Amino acid sequence: MKISTKILLGFGVLIVLVWIIGIFSIASFSRSSALFNQMDSETIPALTTVGEMGQKVAEAHVDFMEFLLSGKVSARDKVVGIMRTLETLAQGHLNRIAAEKTEEKTTADDLLKKIRFFSSSAVDVMDMKARGISDEELLSAEEKTVRPIFDSIMSIIAKQNDIYKSEMTVMREDVKASQDRGLLIIVIIAIVAMITGLVLAFIYGKRISLPIVNLTRAADDISKGEISKPVVKETTDEIGELAEAFERMRVSLKVMIEEESE
Repeated sequence: MKISTKILLGFGVLIVLVWIIGIFSIASFSRSSALFNQMDSETIPALTTVGEMGQKVAEAHVDFMEFLLSGKVSARDKVVGIMRTLETLAQGHLNRIAAEKTEEKTTADDLLKKIRFFSSSAVDVMDMKARGISDEELLSAEEKTVRPIFDSIMSIIAKQNDIYKSEMTVMREDVKASQDRGLLIIVIIAIVAMITGLVLAFIYGKRISLPIVNLTRAADDISKGEISKPVVKETTDEIGELAEAFERMRVSLKVMIEEESE
């Protein structure tokens, strides 16, 4: 095997190992990227929307109670505006849920229906206030219609909030595990590549340098007139061809010296 072939073979092995590192790096990055994309496109928006809905429901109920106590038209208008925003958020949340997530879609649909019922119940009670119904009857109506649906909505939102937070935690752990796993594999392959490179450098270095050292000694011997010892061909590469040339030169010199001696 020629020296150039040996060198190319050594570099080829290292290149393959580098490519393996690259492939595992890309695979690890792709896994992490997919999880991040899922968080960005599904879990984070869902968690944000659910949190915003919880805040709006609480605000609507506070303003609703303020209207019952004060009768301010501004409070009523604020409740109506919040209810519209709530329905928009709930509808958007329902539309965002993937088709395969049947359980989440059912919950989102139920939440939208309850918000609509909460809105209509609150409007009915506020209309009773506008008609001059007594505070006692208004509070009774609120406890029978508005309060139960409010509690139910807040319960659903709290559960959904916990679910999405749990999903976020699991995804973060998956991302970290994927990154750690990818990093470990890369480090292992890098160490293997380094060791392989050192071993190949040592082996091929020895195979190249040792014949050169022996050939140098043989050349020194010939220069000193010691031409009886044959120059051994140790390899089949260019160094081996050089050894053959030295051996031919040694033989020629020996013949010339013997002829002159005669």
